[in-house]
Amino acid sequence: MTCFTRCGSGCCPNTPNPIWVFGSCSNNNNVINPVILSSFGFFQNTLGGPVVVNGIIPVTLANSQGSKITASTTTAGAVNLTPGTYEITYFVNATIPASTNVTVGLRANGIPVVGSTATATGTATNQTTISKTIVLTVTANTTLELFNAGVDTLTISNANIVVKEL
Repeated sequence: MTCFTRCGSGCCPNTPNPIWVFGSCSNNNNVINPVILSSFGFFQNTLGGPVVVNGIIPVTLANSQGSKITASTTTAGAVNLTPGTYEITYFVNATIPASTNVTVGLRANGIPVVGSTATATGTATNQTTISKTIVLTVTANTTLELFNAGVDTLTISNANIVVKEL
């Protein structure tokens, strides 16, 4: 086993996700950082505003790693994915419309992703939060959109999508 240099106190603030190696060098606690090979992307909308029925809830790239997950260059407010399997989590804050339901979901290349919609029910004009996590495998370059899948225009105050390559 390779011996790694020990930090003075044995507690190194290494990120992301340090690995503690016990007893590899004279029973000292040693830390090594793993190499993270997967891509991720964090996309957000902090401006808010109205989103019509079937309209995209636009998000912009805030942070990413790798080249598999990027902002779409063909669809404003959308996400580009290269072939692979991804864990996708979205989060939306919205005002409940007159229908008393807020429904949002994901579309891949313009087609709703089965199992990606989430609905919140409440009193009209109150705020609600919707979130959902899915695993999606794409076999070709794909444009991913967060969209208003309900029957009324939504007013959102915040939205984000986190995409992680598995």
